[in-house]
Amino acid sequence: MFRPLILAAAALSLGACASVIPQRDPADALYRLSPLDPAYELAASVTVREPEASRLLAGRSIAAEDETGAMRYVRSVQWTDRATSLMQEALLDLLSGEGANVALPAQAGAFTDFEFSWRISDLTLKGDTARCRLEGTILRGKERSVFRQTSIATSANAQGSTDAARAEALVQAGQACAREAAAFIADATRQP
Repeated sequence: MFRPLILAAAALSLGACASVIPQRDPADALYRLSPLDPAYELAASVTVREPEASRLLAGRSIAAEDETGAMRYVRSVQWTDRATSLMQEALLDLLSGEGANVALPAQAGAFTDFEFSWRISDLTLKGDTARCRLEGTILRGKERSVFRQTSIATSANAQGSTDAARAEALVQAGQACAREAAAFIADATRQP
């Protein structure tokens, strides 16, 4: 008898707390890295993992470094999804193949000839310059031994000083990183 009253009071209390928590204003614009046209032909099957990244870089917020070196979120722009997921999708878009020579996300759970594991160490703005930096490793599928490694760094300059122009430059830098990673994967996994 008292249990329904206690549950109702608890639900009412939680509902009141939720309305007190300030909500973040939505971003003025959302950005994505894909879809991109396939540009690199595979000669083997490759699993592409979602990249690792710090929490600052991995989420939907876009970060910028100010003149003192402090990192701040750019509140008026955001990614459409987690930046790590967008980078994985962009890389998968760029890779193509015939038959069993395909690129698959790790979520597919398939056994492939190779696996691409990577880490994004920078995907930020500094002034009007957008920066992307990543480290990638290709593993042999069955043995899981290191096959090849790379470091990639790209940048793009914004065509203006608005947050939208800076975010567009970050899209360009991210896409350039993905293109270089796709070229590395396609070249490294060619069967002799």
